[in-house]
Amino acid sequence: MSSSRAARDSVLIVGAGPTGLTLGIELLRRGVDIRLIDRLTTPVTTSRSFTVHTRTLELLEQAGIVDEFQDRGLRGEWMDYRFAGSTEKVRLDFTGLDSRYPYFRTIGQRDTEEILRRHFTALGGTVDWHTELVSVTTGLHGEVTAIVRDTNSGETETVHPGWLIGCDGVHSTVAGHLGAQVGRAEYVGTAMRMMDVPLRRQSPDFPVEVGGIDYRITRDHMLLTTALPGGVWRVLISEPGDARNIDASAAAFQAVLDEHFGGAVRLGPPEWTTVFRTRRRLTSRYRNGRIFVCGDAGHERSPAGGQGMNTSMQDAFNLGWKLAAVVHGHARESLLDSYEAERRPIAEQVIAGTHELHSVLMDHGRPVAERLAIAREPGFTERAVARISALAFGYGHAAEESAPGRQPLGGLSAGDRAPDVEITPRLRLYERLRHGGHTLLVAHRDPRNAVNTSALLTRVHREFGARVEPVVVLMPGYHGPAPAGAVAADSRRVHDLYGAPDGDAVCLIRPDGYIGAHSCLLPEQNTAFVTLRDTVS
Repeated sequence: MSSSRAARDSVLIVGAGPTGLTLGIELLRRGVDIRLIDRLTTPVTTSRSFTVHTRTLELLEQAGIVDEFQDRGLRGEWMDYRFAGSTEKVRLDFTGLDSRYPYFRTIGQRDTEEILRRHFTALGGTVDWHTELVSVTTGLHGEVTAIVRDTNSGETETVHPGWLIGCDGVHSTVAGHLGAQVGRAEYVGTAMRMMDVPLRRQSPDFPVEVGGIDYRITRDHMLLTTALPGGVWRVLISEPGDARNIDASAAAFQAVLDEHFGGAVRLGPPEWTTVFRTRRRLTSRYRNGRIFVCGDAGHERSPAGGQGMNTSMQDAFNLGWKLAAVVHGHARESLLDSYEAERRPIAEQVIAGTHELHSVLMDHGRPVAERLAIAREPGFTERAVARISALAFGYGHAAEESAPGRQPLGGLSAGDRAPDVEITPRLRLYERLRHGGHTLLVAHRDPRNAVNTSALLTRVHREFGARVEPVVVLMPGYHGPAPAGAVAADSRRVHDLYGAPDGDAVCLIRPDGYIGAHSCLLPEQNTAFVTLRDTVS
């Protein structure tokens, strides 16, 4: 039996993992009608990814859902590389990051999905479980027709979504309809086995610490241990071999622990065990008309550093606000071209960065001394921390040339991540980015410009309404007329980061926390307005 349903203004998301749920949240909180389907019968009960990194935490804050990750995840501040035959430890230290979150959170993917699903449901979303995408066709004008099937009953349904987004992972059905080429490289001969398990102390000196991730590297294998919430540990072993034939018994895991810890740690009853292999993969395109891929459907990388789920969720944060703006008619459809232009180069950088880490951690058979030499190279740890946290990545590569008549500023520029900053002891900039639209930050210092700034804000409100929220920050000790609603800063931090040396500056911050434009606020306030209008719509 089959049925048909028309929903040309809705978005059909395939895949209810972290990427699909994040995208669903971003669309629902902006008033977009969506349908989320997944071929699984119920949510996953096992857990693969276990780290939520700095930039993802920042984006979760802007979406208003970071607190539960903070409460339920363990704080991780370091990743330690220890090499067989050497007493030297190479530490990746995250505590120096310029963020409110100078750390990562260790939390199982099962719990991550549970948190996201709860917020998704609170926004009115539902997941259509046991529903798989069977086929996709497009019409002469790009209209999408999809056939989905209930895997329990076998009943099919024809739907006509306005947009189709594949968040369906490495074996994506949607990706096959992009007409894209896929660049793929296996890490041949490398097998992974991992388990979530209690660890029992067998001596006064417990050799594994809570607070980070410990890597033990030999010529022929790598052992990872890290604490997870609930009193269990993630134990992962990478070694030569075929994942199909690897020994994943508790005894085999215990033998590797004994090799490194001399019997000081014993495994309890495992909660979950799995084996897998890893590879690098990147599609040549992320979009074909009204069909997109998001997350692992478009890219795959070594698990070194734990960046896969984070990169995928960041894809969703990038696509979500853009698609909502187009669906509501607030932006031209060409805005969606920037999704691939911005995110695909990031995937390339993530793949390259994880490959460098892979060469240190999991290039089995390569002498340990050579791998230690890589980790000792100047800049290695700083580069690794910046990449793993994702603070190293921005969209300057895709930013358009300066608009005619715009006076650009040095320092921060279009495509950069907008850094958080304390405005007053009770107000941070990121707290003002949670409304879901663009934020117009005016670093105001010259009373003679108060009339121009007020005129700009009036025009912005008339043109864009609630889609652009202004934040006007005054210099400490400011005297003279001030625009309505201006906030007096308690220090120069905002102006040092976002201001102009001798006048006022305006910075347009996108809904995903990246800079859309940064320029001087000239006496002719319409110059800044044109920059704003071109960036928003």
